[in-house]
Amino acid sequence: MTWVAGAAMAGASTSESIIESGPEPGPVNRRAVLAVAVVLVLVAVVGVVLWQSSRDTAAPGGSQAPAAAARKPSELYAADGTTLIARFDTDDPRDGCVRAPVNDWGFFCEYVVTWWQAQALFGDDVAQRTDRLLHGGYRIGGSLDLQLQAGTKRRVDALLPVTDPKVFSLAAIEPGTGLVKTMAVNRNFRRQPLPTSSVDQNQPPLRLPAGPDTVAPIVSGDADTPGEAAGAPFMMFTLAAALDSGLRLDHAIDTKRVYQSKYRIDPSSPAACNGGYWCPANTGDPAYQSGRRTMWDAFGHSVLTYFVALEEQVGANQAIAMAKRLGIAFRSKEDQTLSEPAANAQWGAFTLGVSATTALDLANAYATLAADGTHCDPLPVAKVADSGGRPVAGVGPNCASVLRPEVARAAIDAGRCPLGDRSAFGDRCGAGKVLTTPVRAAVDRPVSGQFGLTSNRRTFSLVIAAPQLATAGMLTTAQGGTAQLGTGVPEAASGVIAGVAHDALAPLPARDFTAPPRELALAA
Repeated sequence: MTWVAGAAMAGASTSESIIESGPEPGPVNRRAVLAVAVVLVLVAVVGVVLWQSSRDTAAPGGSQAPAAAARKPSELYAADGTTLIARFDTDDPRDGCVRAPVNDWGFFCEYVVTWWQAQALFGDDVAQRTDRLLHGGYRIGGSLDLQLQAGTKRRVDALLPVTDPKVFSLAAIEPGTGLVKTMAVNRNFRRQPLPTSSVDQNQPPLRLPAGPDTVAPIVSGDADTPGEAAGAPFMMFTLAAALDSGLRLDHAIDTKRVYQSKYRIDPSSPAACNGGYWCPANTGDPAYQSGRRTMWDAFGHSVLTYFVALEEQVGANQAIAMAKRLGIAFRSKEDQTLSEPAANAQWGAFTLGVSATTALDLANAYATLAADGTHCDPLPVAKVADSGGRPVAGVGPNCASVLRPEVARAAIDAGRCPLGDRSAFGDRCGAGKVLTTPVRAAVDRPVSGQFGLTSNRRTFSLVIAAPQLATAGMLTTAQGGTAQLGTGVPEAASGVIAGVAHDALAPLPARDFTAPPRELALAA
Protein backbone atom coordinates (compact mmCIF):
# COMPACT_ATOMS: atom_id res chain seq x y z
CA MET A 1 0.00 0.00 0.00
CA THR A 2 2.86 2.44 0.81
CA TRP A 3 4.56 1.57 -2.48
CA VAL A 4 1.40 2.22 -4.50
CA ALA A 5 0.84 5.60 -2.85
CA GLY A 6 4.47 6.57 -3.48
CA ALA A 7 4.18 5.60 -7.13
CA ALA A 8 1.08 7.73 -7.50
CA MET A 9 2.81 10.75 -5.97
CA ALA A 10 5.84 10.28 -8.20
CA GLY A 11 3.61 10.13 -11.27
CA ALA A 12 1.78 13.28 -10.23
CA SER A 13 5.02 15.23 -9.72
CA THR A 14 6.33 14.27 -13.18
CA SER A 15 3.08 15.24 -14.89
CA GLU A 16 2.95 18.65 -13.24
CA SER A 17 6.52 19.39 -14.38
CA ILE A 18 5.69 18.58 -18.01
CA ILE A 19 2.49 20.60 -18.00
CA GLU A 20 3.99 23.70 -16.39
CA SER A 21 7.24 24.00 -18.38
CA GLY A 22 6.10 22.94 -21.84
CA PRO A 23 4.78 25.11 -24.65
CA GLU A 24 1.08 25.60 -25.41
CA PRO A 25 -0.12 22.07 -26.07
CA GLY A 26 -1.18 21.15 -29.51
CA PRO A 27 -3.37 18.13 -30.39
CA VAL A 28 -0.54 15.67 -29.83
CA ASN A 29 0.40 17.24 -26.50
CA ARG A 30 -3.22 17.20 -25.41
CA ARG A 31 -3.34 13.46 -26.09
CA ALA A 32 -0.19 12.99 -24.01
CA VAL A 33 -1.65 14.96 -21.16
CA LEU A 34 -4.86 12.94 -21.39
CA ALA A 35 -2.89 9.67 -21.34
CA VAL A 36 -1.00 10.77 -18.24
CA ALA A 37 -4.26 11.69 -16.53
CA VAL A 38 -5.74 8.28 -17.33
CA VAL A 39 -2.68 6.56 -15.87
CA LEU A 40 -2.98 8.61 -12.69
CA VAL A 41 -6.63 7.67 -12.32
CA LEU A 42 -5.87 3.96 -12.85
CA VAL A 43 -3.08 4.06 -10.26
CA ALA A 44 -5.40 5.72 -7.77
CA VAL A 45 -8.10 3.09 -8.36
CA VAL A 46 -5.61 0.26 -7.87
CA GLY A 47 -4.44 1.90 -4.67
CA VAL A 48 -8.00 2.03 -3.32
CA VAL A 49 -8.63 -1.60 -4.25
CA LEU A 50 -5.45 -2.75 -2.53
CA TRP A 51 -6.25 -0.65 0.53
CA GLN A 52 -9.73 -2.17 0.73
CA SER A 53 -8.28 -5.66 0.21
CA SER A 54 -5.83 -5.13 3.03
CA ARG A 55 -8.74 -4.15 5.27
CA ASP A 56 -10.74 -7.25 4.29
CA THR A 57 -7.80 -9.57 5.00
CA ALA A 58 -6.64 -7.98 8.20
CA ALA A 59 -5.23 -10.67 10.49
CA PRO A 60 -6.53 -11.32 14.02
CA GLY A 61 -5.28 -8.92 16.63
CA GLY A 62 -5.23 -5.94 14.28
CA SER A 63 -2.12 -6.91 12.26
CA GLN A 64 -2.23 -7.04 8.48
CA ALA A 65 -2.40 -10.31 6.57
CA PRO A 66 0.78 -10.83 4.48
CA ALA A 67 0.84 -9.57 0.91
CA ALA A 68 0.68 -12.19 -1.82
CA ALA A 69 4.41 -12.03 -2.42
CA ALA A 70 5.11 -12.62 1.27
CA ARG A 71 2.59 -15.42 1.90
CA LYS A 72 4.17 -18.30 3.74
CA PRO A 73 3.00 -21.42 5.59
CA SER A 74 2.23 -21.37 9.30
CA GLU A 75 4.22 -23.59 11.65
CA LEU A 76 3.23 -25.57 14.73
CA TYR A 77 5.69 -25.95 17.60
CA ALA A 78 5.62 -28.06 20.76
CA ALA A 79 5.25 -26.64 24.27
CA ASP A 80 9.04 -26.11 24.49
CA GLY A 81 8.69 -23.39 21.86
CA THR A 82 11.53 -24.67 19.67
CA THR A 83 10.60 -28.14 18.39
CA LEU A 84 8.78 -28.00 15.06
CA ILE A 85 5.81 -30.38 14.85
CA ALA A 86 4.41 -29.41 11.44
CA ARG A 87 4.71 -26.91 8.61
CA PHE A 88 1.41 -26.35 6.82
CA ASP A 89 2.69 -25.92 3.26
CA THR A 90 0.28 -28.01 1.16
CA ASP A 91 -3.37 -27.63 0.16
CA ASP A 92 -4.45 -29.99 2.95
CA PRO A 93 -3.02 -28.91 6.34
CA ARG A 94 -3.27 -32.49 7.59
CA ASP A 95 -0.54 -33.41 5.13
CA GLY A 96 1.79 -31.47 7.41
CA CYS A 97 0.62 -33.62 10.32
CA VAL A 98 1.33 -36.81 8.38
CA ARG A 99 4.89 -35.56 7.79
CA ALA A 100 5.52 -34.75 11.49
CA PRO A 101 9.10 -35.72 12.44
CA VAL A 102 7.75 -38.03 15.16
CA ASN A 103 4.75 -39.93 13.84
CA ASP A 104 2.62 -40.00 16.99
CA TRP A 105 2.63 -36.18 17.12
CA GLY A 106 0.30 -36.38 14.13
CA PHE A 107 -2.81 -37.01 16.25
CA PHE A 108 -2.13 -33.87 18.28
CA CYS A 109 -1.38 -31.92 15.11
CA GLU A 110 -4.68 -33.05 13.59
CA TYR A 111 -6.48 -31.79 16.68
CA VAL A 112 -4.75 -28.41 16.32
CA VAL A 113 -5.99 -28.18 12.73
CA THR A 114 -9.53 -29.03 13.84
CA TRP A 115 -9.32 -26.46 16.64
CA TRP A 116 -7.98 -23.77 14.29
CA GLN A 117 -10.71 -24.36 11.71
CA ALA A 118 -13.35 -23.84 14.43
CA GLN A 119 -11.99 -20.47 15.61
CA ALA A 120 -13.86 -17.40 14.32
CA LEU A 121 -10.76 -15.45 15.35
CA PHE A 122 -9.01 -16.65 12.17
CA GLY A 123 -11.75 -15.99 9.62
CA ASP A 124 -15.42 -15.97 8.79
CA ASP A 125 -15.59 -19.60 7.64
CA VAL A 126 -13.54 -22.78 7.47
CA ALA A 127 -12.16 -21.93 4.03
CA GLN A 128 -10.81 -18.55 5.17
CA ARG A 129 -9.38 -19.98 8.39
CA THR A 130 -7.68 -22.78 6.50
CA ASP A 131 -6.22 -20.31 4.00
CA ARG A 132 -4.69 -18.30 6.84
CA LEU A 133 -3.27 -21.47 8.37
CA LEU A 134 -1.68 -22.38 5.04
CA HIS A 135 -0.49 -18.92 3.98
CA GLY A 136 -0.63 -16.56 6.98
CA GLY A 137 2.84 -17.32 8.32
CA TYR A 138 1.64 -17.82 11.91
CA ARG A 139 3.88 -19.30 14.58
CA ILE A 140 1.64 -21.58 16.66
CA GLY A 141 2.81 -22.51 20.14
CA GLY A 142 1.25 -25.89 20.88
CA SER A 143 0.59 -27.31 24.35
CA LEU A 144 2.09 -30.76 23.71
CA ASP A 145 4.59 -31.76 26.42
CA LEU A 146 7.16 -33.73 24.41
CA GLN A 147 8.67 -35.58 27.35
CA LEU A 148 5.25 -36.65 28.61
CA GLN A 149 4.14 -37.52 25.09
CA ALA A 150 7.15 -39.77 24.51
CA GLY A 151 6.61 -41.60 27.79
CA THR A 152 2.88 -41.98 27.14
CA LYS A 153 3.43 -43.43 23.68
CA ARG A 154 6.02 -45.89 25.01
CA ARG A 155 3.66 -47.08 27.73
CA VAL A 156 0.70 -47.42 25.36
CA ASP A 157 2.63 -49.34 22.70
CA ALA A 158 4.30 -51.57 25.29
CA LEU A 159 0.88 -52.85 26.31
CA LEU A 160 -0.69 -52.96 22.85
CA PRO A 161 1.51 -52.48 19.76
CA VAL A 162 0.14 -50.73 16.67
CA THR A 163 -0.58 -54.09 15.03
CA ASP A 164 -2.99 -55.15 17.80
CA PRO A 165 -6.64 -54.93 16.70
CA LYS A 166 -7.56 -53.43 20.08
CA VAL A 167 -7.37 -49.63 20.28
CA PHE A 168 -5.85 -47.95 23.34
CA SER A 169 -6.11 -44.13 23.45
CA LEU A 170 -5.06 -41.72 26.17
CA ALA A 171 -5.25 -37.97 26.84
CA ALA A 172 -4.33 -35.56 29.64
CA ILE A 173 -5.69 -32.05 30.28
CA GLU A 174 -4.72 -29.31 32.72
CA PRO A 175 -7.67 -28.26 34.94
CA GLY A 176 -8.35 -24.55 34.93
CA THR A 177 -6.86 -23.93 31.46
CA GLY A 178 -7.91 -26.86 29.27
CA LEU A 179 -4.38 -27.17 27.87
CA VAL A 180 -3.90 -30.59 26.28
CA LYS A 181 -0.63 -32.08 27.50
CA THR A 182 -0.59 -35.44 25.72
CA MET A 183 -2.59 -37.40 23.13
CA ALA A 184 -1.50 -40.91 22.30
CA VAL A 185 -2.94 -44.04 20.72
CA ASN A 186 -1.49 -47.35 19.56
CA ARG A 187 -1.81 -46.44 15.89
CA ASN A 188 0.36 -44.82 13.21
CA PHE A 189 -0.82 -41.42 12.01
CA ARG A 190 -0.73 -42.38 8.37
CA ARG A 191 -3.20 -42.64 5.51
CA GLN A 192 -3.89 -46.13 4.27
CA PRO A 193 -3.55 -46.67 0.51
CA LEU A 194 -6.78 -46.45 -1.44
CA PRO A 195 -8.32 -49.60 -2.92
CA THR A 196 -7.54 -50.00 -6.62
CA SER A 197 -11.25 -49.61 -7.39
CA SER A 198 -11.34 -46.10 -5.93
CA VAL A 199 -12.62 -43.48 -8.33
CA ASP A 200 -10.34 -40.66 -7.14
CA GLN A 201 -6.83 -41.81 -6.35
CA ASN A 202 -5.74 -38.25 -5.53
CA GLN A 203 -8.03 -37.76 -2.52
CA PRO A 204 -7.37 -40.42 0.15
CA PRO A 205 -10.17 -40.55 2.71
CA LEU A 206 -9.56 -39.26 6.22
CA ARG A 207 -11.84 -41.81 7.91
CA LEU A 208 -10.54 -45.35 7.64
CA PRO A 209 -11.29 -48.73 9.22
CA ALA A 210 -9.33 -50.51 11.92
CA GLY A 211 -5.66 -51.15 11.21
CA PRO A 212 -2.24 -49.89 12.20
CA ASP A 213 -2.52 -46.78 9.99
CA THR A 214 -5.19 -44.10 10.32
CA VAL A 215 -5.70 -40.35 10.48
CA ALA A 216 -9.05 -40.59 12.25
CA PRO A 217 -9.22 -38.50 15.47
CA ILE A 218 -9.45 -41.50 17.78
CA VAL A 219 -8.38 -39.59 20.90
CA SER A 220 -10.48 -36.45 20.38
CA GLY A 221 -13.40 -37.68 18.27
CA ASP A 222 -15.67 -36.21 15.61
CA ALA A 223 -18.97 -37.08 13.94
CA ASP A 224 -17.39 -40.01 12.08
CA THR A 225 -15.32 -41.16 15.06
CA PRO A 226 -17.64 -40.58 18.06
CA GLY A 227 -15.82 -42.92 20.46
CA GLU A 228 -16.99 -45.85 22.55
CA ALA A 229 -19.04 -46.48 25.68
CA ALA A 230 -17.15 -45.58 28.86
CA GLY A 231 -19.34 -47.32 31.43
CA ALA A 232 -19.23 -46.33 35.11
CA PRO A 233 -17.41 -42.96 34.75
CA PHE A 234 -20.75 -41.59 33.53
CA MET A 235 -22.27 -42.34 36.94
CA MET A 236 -20.44 -39.20 38.06
CA PHE A 237 -22.85 -37.02 36.09
CA THR A 238 -25.85 -38.45 37.94
CA LEU A 239 -23.99 -38.03 41.23
CA ALA A 240 -23.08 -34.41 40.48
CA ALA A 241 -26.64 -33.63 39.39
CA ALA A 242 -27.95 -35.12 42.65
CA LEU A 243 -25.53 -33.04 44.72
CA ASP A 244 -26.45 -29.94 42.73
CA SER A 245 -30.13 -30.58 43.52
CA GLY A 246 -29.42 -30.52 47.26
CA LEU A 247 -28.81 -34.17 48.12
CA ARG A 248 -25.81 -35.11 50.28
CA LEU A 249 -23.01 -37.61 49.86
CA ASP A 250 -24.54 -39.73 52.62
CA HIS A 251 -27.83 -40.01 50.69
CA ALA A 252 -28.87 -43.62 51.32
CA ILE A 253 -30.73 -46.01 49.02
CA ASP A 254 -31.64 -49.61 49.86
CA THR A 255 -30.43 -51.42 46.77
CA LYS A 256 -31.35 -54.82 45.41
CA ARG A 257 -29.45 -57.00 43.00
CA VAL A 258 -32.11 -56.41 40.33
CA TYR A 259 -34.01 -53.13 40.21
CA GLN A 260 -37.27 -52.54 38.32
CA SER A 261 -36.96 -48.99 37.02
CA LYS A 262 -39.69 -46.73 35.68
CA TYR A 263 -38.06 -46.66 32.24
CA ARG A 264 -39.82 -48.63 29.48
CA ILE A 265 -37.91 -50.72 26.97
CA ASP A 266 -38.64 -53.45 24.43
CA PRO A 267 -40.33 -56.30 26.37
CA SER A 268 -38.24 -58.82 24.43
CA SER A 269 -34.97 -57.34 25.72
CA PRO A 270 -32.98 -59.50 28.16
CA ALA A 271 -32.91 -56.49 30.50
CA ALA A 272 -36.74 -56.21 30.55
CA CYS A 273 -39.03 -57.49 33.23
CA ASN A 274 -42.71 -57.28 34.17
CA GLY A 275 -43.99 -56.35 30.76
CA GLY A 276 -41.34 -54.02 29.38
CA TYR A 277 -39.70 -52.21 32.30
CA TRP A 278 -35.94 -51.82 32.28
CA CYS A 279 -34.54 -53.97 35.10
CA PRO A 280 -30.76 -53.56 35.44
CA ALA A 281 -28.81 -55.96 37.65
CA ASN A 282 -25.71 -55.44 39.78
CA THR A 283 -22.53 -57.33 38.95
CA GLY A 284 -19.11 -57.55 40.51
CA ASP A 285 -18.45 -58.00 44.22
CA PRO A 286 -21.28 -60.07 45.71
CA ALA A 287 -21.03 -58.04 48.92
CA TYR A 288 -22.23 -54.98 46.99
CA GLN A 289 -25.00 -56.53 44.90
CA SER A 290 -27.60 -55.45 47.46
CA GLY A 291 -27.84 -53.47 50.68
CA ARG A 292 -28.01 -49.89 51.94
CA ARG A 293 -25.57 -47.65 50.06
CA THR A 294 -24.49 -44.01 50.03
CA MET A 295 -22.95 -42.03 47.17
CA TRP A 296 -19.48 -42.88 48.49
CA ASP A 297 -19.61 -46.67 48.56
CA ALA A 298 -22.08 -46.94 45.66
CA PHE A 299 -19.70 -44.96 43.43
CA GLY A 300 -16.67 -46.76 44.81
CA HIS A 301 -18.13 -50.14 43.85
CA SER A 302 -20.15 -49.06 40.79
CA VAL A 303 -23.49 -50.20 42.20
CA LEU A 304 -25.72 -49.99 39.12
CA THR A 305 -29.04 -50.20 40.89
CA TYR A 306 -28.12 -47.32 43.23
CA PHE A 307 -27.40 -44.98 40.34
CA VAL A 308 -30.45 -45.95 38.31
CA ALA A 309 -32.61 -45.23 41.37
CA LEU A 310 -30.71 -41.96 41.99
CA GLU A 311 -31.17 -40.99 38.35
CA GLU A 312 -34.92 -41.50 38.73
CA GLN A 313 -34.91 -39.15 41.72
CA VAL A 314 -33.06 -36.29 39.99
CA GLY A 315 -34.17 -36.99 36.40
CA ALA A 316 -32.21 -38.51 33.54
CA ASN A 317 -32.49 -35.17 31.75
CA GLN A 318 -30.64 -33.49 34.63
CA ALA A 319 -27.84 -36.08 34.53
CA ILE A 320 -27.49 -35.55 30.77
CA ALA A 321 -27.46 -31.77 31.21
CA MET A 322 -24.73 -32.13 33.84
CA ALA A 323 -22.60 -34.19 31.47
CA LYS A 324 -22.87 -31.45 28.84
CA ARG A 325 -22.01 -28.75 31.38
CA LEU A 326 -18.88 -30.61 32.44
CA GLY A 327 -17.63 -31.18 28.89
CA ILE A 328 -19.16 -34.31 27.35
CA ALA A 329 -20.10 -34.01 23.67
CA PHE A 330 -22.66 -36.25 21.97
CA ARG A 331 -21.31 -36.88 18.48
CA SER A 332 -23.21 -39.91 17.16
CA LYS A 333 -26.65 -39.24 15.67
CA GLU A 334 -28.26 -41.76 18.02
CA ASP A 335 -26.75 -40.15 21.13
CA GLN A 336 -27.69 -36.69 19.90
CA THR A 337 -31.30 -37.79 19.47
CA LEU A 338 -31.48 -39.45 22.88
CA SER A 339 -29.92 -36.45 24.62
CA GLU A 340 -32.42 -33.95 23.22
CA PRO A 341 -35.31 -32.70 25.41
CA ALA A 342 -37.86 -34.76 23.49
CA ALA A 343 -36.25 -38.02 24.61
CA ASN A 344 -33.71 -37.44 27.38
CA ALA A 345 -36.11 -37.88 30.32
CA GLN A 346 -36.50 -41.53 29.28
CA TRP A 347 -32.83 -42.29 28.61
CA GLY A 348 -32.41 -44.28 31.80
CA ALA A 349 -29.38 -46.23 30.61
CA PHE A 350 -27.41 -42.99 30.27
CA THR A 351 -26.14 -43.21 33.84
CA LEU A 352 -24.44 -46.53 33.03
CA GLY A 353 -22.25 -44.92 30.35
CA VAL A 354 -23.76 -46.39 27.20
CA SER A 355 -23.17 -43.36 24.97
CA ALA A 356 -20.04 -42.94 22.85
CA THR A 357 -17.24 -40.80 24.22
CA THR A 358 -13.48 -40.29 23.94
CA ALA A 359 -10.48 -40.17 26.24
CA LEU A 360 -10.21 -36.40 25.71
CA ASP A 361 -13.85 -35.80 26.68
CA LEU A 362 -13.55 -37.93 29.81
CA ALA A 363 -10.41 -36.11 30.90
CA ASN A 364 -12.07 -32.75 30.20
CA ALA A 365 -15.23 -33.52 32.21
CA TYR A 366 -13.31 -34.67 35.29
CA ALA A 367 -10.90 -31.73 34.89
CA THR A 368 -13.93 -29.46 35.32
CA LEU A 369 -14.62 -31.05 38.71
CA ALA A 370 -10.95 -30.86 39.69
CA ALA A 371 -11.03 -27.13 38.88
CA ASP A 372 -13.86 -26.52 41.37
CA GLY A 373 -16.53 -26.51 38.68
CA THR A 374 -14.75 -24.31 36.14
CA HIS A 375 -15.03 -25.80 32.67
CA CYS A 376 -12.43 -24.95 30.03
CA ASP A 377 -12.66 -26.00 26.42
CA PRO A 378 -9.84 -28.39 25.48
CA LEU A 379 -7.04 -26.20 24.17
CA PRO A 380 -4.09 -27.52 22.12
CA VAL A 381 -2.55 -24.07 21.58
CA ALA A 382 -0.91 -21.91 24.24
CA LYS A 383 -0.13 -18.90 22.03
CA VAL A 384 -0.06 -17.71 18.43
CA ALA A 385 2.09 -15.03 16.80
CA ASP A 386 1.44 -13.49 13.39
CA SER A 387 3.97 -13.33 10.57
CA GLY A 388 5.48 -10.22 12.10
CA GLY A 389 6.03 -11.90 15.46
CA ARG A 390 3.18 -10.05 17.17
CA PRO A 391 1.02 -12.06 19.63
CA VAL A 392 -2.49 -12.69 18.35
CA ALA A 393 -5.00 -11.42 20.89
CA GLY A 394 -7.85 -13.71 21.90
CA VAL A 395 -5.89 -16.98 21.93
CA GLY A 396 -6.04 -18.61 25.33
CA PRO A 397 -8.23 -20.55 27.75
CA ASN A 398 -11.97 -20.32 27.20
CA CYS A 399 -13.35 -21.06 30.67
CA ALA A 400 -16.58 -20.55 32.61
CA SER A 401 -17.94 -21.60 35.98
CA VAL A 402 -20.57 -24.28 35.32
CA LEU A 403 -20.97 -25.77 38.81
CA ARG A 404 -20.80 -24.37 42.32
CA PRO A 405 -17.32 -25.05 43.77
CA GLU A 406 -18.72 -26.80 46.86
CA VAL A 407 -20.72 -29.21 44.66
CA ALA A 408 -17.68 -29.98 42.51
CA ARG A 409 -15.63 -30.65 45.64
CA ALA A 410 -18.26 -33.03 46.98
CA ALA A 411 -18.29 -34.93 43.68
CA ILE A 412 -14.49 -35.16 43.76
CA ASP A 413 -14.71 -36.52 47.31
CA ALA A 414 -16.93 -39.40 46.16
CA GLY A 415 -14.55 -40.03 43.26
CA ARG A 416 -11.70 -40.79 45.63
CA CYS A 417 -13.30 -44.11 46.55
CA PRO A 418 -12.83 -46.08 43.29
CA LEU A 419 -9.11 -45.23 43.09
CA GLY A 420 -8.02 -46.35 46.54
CA ASP A 421 -7.99 -42.85 48.03
CA ARG A 422 -9.85 -41.69 51.14
CA SER A 423 -12.72 -39.26 51.67
CA ALA A 424 -12.05 -36.02 53.52
CA PHE A 425 -14.58 -37.31 56.04
CA GLY A 426 -12.78 -40.52 56.90
CA ASP A 427 -13.51 -44.09 55.87
CA ARG A 428 -16.66 -43.69 53.80
CA CYS A 429 -15.81 -45.85 50.81
CA GLY A 430 -16.82 -49.20 52.25
CA ALA A 431 -14.91 -52.43 52.67
CA GLY A 432 -13.35 -54.40 49.86
CA LYS A 433 -11.25 -53.55 46.83
CA VAL A 434 -11.92 -52.90 43.16
CA LEU A 435 -9.82 -53.17 40.02
CA THR A 436 -8.44 -49.64 40.36
CA THR A 437 -7.79 -49.60 44.12
CA PRO A 438 -3.97 -49.57 43.44
CA VAL A 439 -4.20 -46.27 41.48
CA ARG A 440 -3.68 -44.00 44.51
CA ALA A 441 -0.43 -45.73 45.40
CA ALA A 442 0.77 -45.82 41.79
CA VAL A 443 0.18 -42.11 41.17
CA ASP A 444 1.43 -41.22 44.67
CA ARG A 445 -0.83 -38.16 44.79
CA PRO A 446 -4.40 -37.46 45.93
CA VAL A 447 -6.67 -38.67 43.11
CA SER A 448 -10.32 -38.87 42.17
CA GLY A 449 -11.96 -40.65 39.26
CA GLN A 450 -13.66 -43.82 38.11
CA PHE A 451 -13.17 -46.84 35.88
CA GLY A 452 -15.58 -48.68 33.66
CA LEU A 453 -15.64 -52.18 32.20
CA THR A 454 -18.68 -52.72 30.01
CA SER A 455 -20.76 -55.84 30.65
CA ASN A 456 -19.69 -57.37 27.32
CA ARG A 457 -16.02 -56.72 28.23
CA ARG A 458 -15.45 -54.86 24.98
CA THR A 459 -14.46 -51.50 26.49
CA PHE A 460 -12.40 -50.47 29.50
CA SER A 461 -12.01 -46.86 30.60
CA LEU A 462 -10.30 -45.06 33.45
CA VAL A 463 -10.13 -41.38 34.36
CA ILE A 464 -7.77 -40.06 37.03
CA ALA A 465 -8.15 -36.47 38.21
CA ALA A 466 -5.67 -34.57 40.35
CA PRO A 467 -5.74 -30.82 41.08
CA GLN A 468 -3.14 -30.14 38.36
CA LEU A 469 -4.00 -32.78 35.74
CA ALA A 470 -6.82 -35.03 34.53
CA THR A 471 -5.78 -38.15 32.64
CA ALA A 472 -8.10 -40.58 30.87
CA GLY A 473 -7.68 -43.70 28.79
CA MET A 474 -9.97 -45.94 26.78
CA LEU A 475 -9.27 -49.45 25.55
CA THR A 476 -11.66 -51.05 23.07
CA THR A 477 -11.80 -54.20 21.01
CA ALA A 478 -11.96 -54.02 17.23
CA GLN A 479 -15.15 -52.50 15.86
CA GLY A 480 -17.68 -54.97 14.54
CA GLY A 481 -16.08 -57.95 16.25
CA THR A 482 -17.17 -60.11 19.16
CA ALA A 483 -13.81 -60.39 20.89
CA GLN A 484 -13.61 -59.50 24.58
CA LEU A 485 -10.85 -57.97 26.66
CA GLY A 486 -8.96 -60.88 28.15
CA THR A 487 -8.21 -61.47 31.80
CA GLY A 488 -5.61 -59.03 33.10
CA VAL A 489 -5.89 -56.59 30.17
CA PRO A 490 -8.00 -53.98 32.03
CA GLU A 491 -5.67 -54.21 35.02
CA ALA A 492 -2.64 -53.67 32.78
CA ALA A 493 -4.31 -50.71 31.05
CA SER A 494 -5.08 -49.24 34.46
CA GLY A 495 -1.40 -49.45 35.31
CA VAL A 496 -0.46 -47.64 32.09
CA ILE A 497 -2.90 -44.78 32.69
CA ALA A 498 -1.81 -44.45 36.33
CA GLY A 499 1.82 -44.46 35.18
CA VAL A 500 1.19 -41.58 32.79
CA ALA A 501 -0.55 -39.61 35.54
CA HIS A 502 2.41 -40.26 37.83
CA ASP A 503 4.93 -39.14 35.22
CA ALA A 504 3.03 -35.92 34.56
CA LEU A 505 2.50 -35.03 38.22
CA ALA A 506 5.92 -36.05 39.59
CA PRO A 507 7.67 -32.76 38.66
CA LEU A 508 4.85 -30.67 40.17
CA PRO A 509 4.40 -29.76 43.83
CA ALA A 510 2.01 -32.06 45.69
CA ARG A 511 -1.49 -30.66 46.11
CA ASP A 512 -4.62 -32.03 47.72
CA PHE A 513 -8.23 -31.36 46.85
CA THR A 514 -10.18 -28.86 48.91
CA ALA A 515 -12.66 -30.67 51.16
CA PRO A 516 -16.36 -30.00 50.50
CA PRO A 517 -18.49 -28.34 53.18
CA ARG A 518 -19.81 -30.76 55.77
CA GLU A 519 -23.44 -29.91 54.98
CA LEU A 520 -23.01 -31.42 51.51
CA ALA A 521 -21.54 -34.59 52.95
CA LEU A 522 -23.30 -35.57 56.16
CA ALA A 523 -26.53 -34.99 58.00
CA ALA A 524 -26.26 -32.61 60.93
